[in-house]
Amino acid sequence: MIKHKGWLLLIAIVVVFIGGSWGIHSYYYGGEAYYTQIVSNGTRMEEKDSAGETVIDYNYQQAAYNEDGVTKKVDFNGNKSTPLKRNAYLKLIVNKNKGVVSWEKVAKNEIPDKAQKMLNK
Repeated sequence: MIKHKGWLLLIAIVVVFIGGSWGIHSYYYGGEAYYTQIVSNGTRMEEKDSAGETVIDYNYQQAAYNEDGVTKKVDFNGNKSTPLKRNAYLKLIVNKNKGVVSWEKVAKNEIPDKAQKMLNK
């Protein structure tokens, strides 16, 4: 009987740990999908890294739309030394606490209809 309680306690601890880790990950890196189309070259930014090297990045501030067509102004960096390709479609993950936490290029047909209609305006 005591062995069974030990295993149950161990399983409960593992479940709490996994659930907590998932919750923390969702809080910092999760979010709602929004879609946008690159319509400018972005704003060029030059900064020095910790080694003193110049790092070039491009910042974008533009409208994005969720699957229901709701608009959100987003501010994100391309994290590339060259501008993102004009007219490219992006899927952004927007965290309510941190803003845009990730982006990926998508094909136009992968964008939900209501978001697509808003992008075509």
